[in-house]
Amino acid sequence: MGTVAKTGQPLRVGEVKTDSRYIKAAEDVCSEMAIPLTIKNRTIGVLDVGSRQCHYFTESHQRLLTLLAGRLANTIENARLYENLREQARTLSLLQEVSRKLSSILDREELLARVAELVKRLIDYQLFSVMLWNEESQLLEHTFTLRHDERVHQEGGIPLGHGICGAAAALRQPLRIPNVDLDPRYVRCSYEIEVRSELVVPLVFKDRLVGVLDLESTEYNAFTEQHEQMLSTLASNIAIALENARLYEAVRRDEQRLERDLATAREIQKGLLPDAPPRVPGLDIAFAYEPARQLGGDIYDFLPYGEGRIAIVVGDVAGKATPAALYGSLAVGIVRGHVVQHPCEPAEMLEQVNEHLRQPRIDNRYIALVFAVYDSPSRTLTVANAGFPYPWLVRGDKAERIPVAGVPLGLLPESRYEQEKIVLQPGDVVIFCSDGIHEAMDREQQQLGLGRLEEIIAGLVQGSSPRAIADGLMRATDRYAARNSKLADDRTVVVLQVTE
Repeated sequence: MGTVAKTGQPLRVGEVKTDSRYIKAAEDVCSEMAIPLTIKNRTIGVLDVGSRQCHYFTESHQRLLTLLAGRLANTIENARLYENLREQARTLSLLQEVSRKLSSILDREELLARVAELVKRLIDYQLFSVMLWNEESQLLEHTFTLRHDERVHQEGGIPLGHGICGAAAALRQPLRIPNVDLDPRYVRCSYEIEVRSELVVPLVFKDRLVGVLDLESTEYNAFTEQHEQMLSTLASNIAIALENARLYEAVRRDEQRLERDLATAREIQKGLLPDAPPRVPGLDIAFAYEPARQLGGDIYDFLPYGEGRIAIVVGDVAGKATPAALYGSLAVGIVRGHVVQHPCEPAEMLEQVNEHLRQPRIDNRYIALVFAVYDSPSRTLTVANAGFPYPWLVRGDKAERIPVAGVPLGLLPESRYEQEKIVLQPGDVVIFCSDGIHEAMDREQQQLGLGRLEEIIAGLVQGSSPRAIADGLMRATDRYAARNSKLADDRTVVVLQVTE
């Protein structure tokens, strides 16, 4: 394991007793395989398995375990990031407790008004100003000014070193001026009051200039050394509060932009997926779709496949939200392109799509997908499956699964798939459900399960249309998870019913 951690390369040992690197950690181990857990070319751990059977592990085992290691490494890294965020949250919570009157206010105008009120209780002034540093313009810009408790608006800014405010900002030190008339740095502003003394304190956050806090008075020597100390102590909290307000505003803008982008992306995704079932002679089709988040990783499609034939595609991308939606859109585009250019048997179609999905070299992404072709004249349904839950066939009052399986697409090169041909009868119903249906959980984290799903399907099918069946399955999962705050996975149902 140490060797794998150092080299970042997998290692298989057929007989550990012949390898000098082996450290005995368990009885009766004869062969061992170790796989590095790697994130961005950085090894964060090792996944190790041992067997009592010598020369047990094969190249195939190594490939499969390497895939698992990639997922595991991502999960561990996410857990580490989560713990870091938790630690940051605890630190921010402590900071909020210390300066809750300031840092709990995230609106900048409200914050500065509260600061002016708080400072007024400590220090008497006639003019209160806050100027914030603009990194782009390299100016201290007038942000908030009160004159005798009345809000005053002023435009423009001053450079570092200009005036008493500019000097305090440049020096990163408080400046207390008993008589401004005797200080050549003083720049008189037209606030309709006669300023005689001034106290300016820089606002600094992590050695970065945030701005200055400026108090002015009509009295000479109005500000004392104690005032300077109090305002300097308060300035650190004010700087933090201003930084929090700035970050909050930036996050709010980003969230609003993200909401708009996600809304646009969802509309695009909806446009990629059919909004109505196709009309097929002798076949009634319905579907229902509900993403767990704004964007979903489930896909479905209905594609013409020659005269009297239609292809049904239902898939579920590993993961959720935007990455899953993008990968799903990629898969839809590839499938549609192959249907147009190379229509073939479902099993061969999955093999071709699998090879194309591996070409972008997207790590740890794959899609479970079922591809079926219905032929109206012969009433036959040919199904090939790449890791998607088995479809359901309901004939009479009996519901059973169609056992056709395969490796998800995008995982392994040169995967081969089988297909099952089923001759359907009028009244037969075929149902495709993504795993978000049978894996729906209640408040006790108990899954709906395939057994309950079979009972629900059997109860829904009798005398119901495909539309009613699809909607009924959605409502059933909603009811089952009603005590849960939110369904965690995307849900897709496609229903086919053979008609006369």
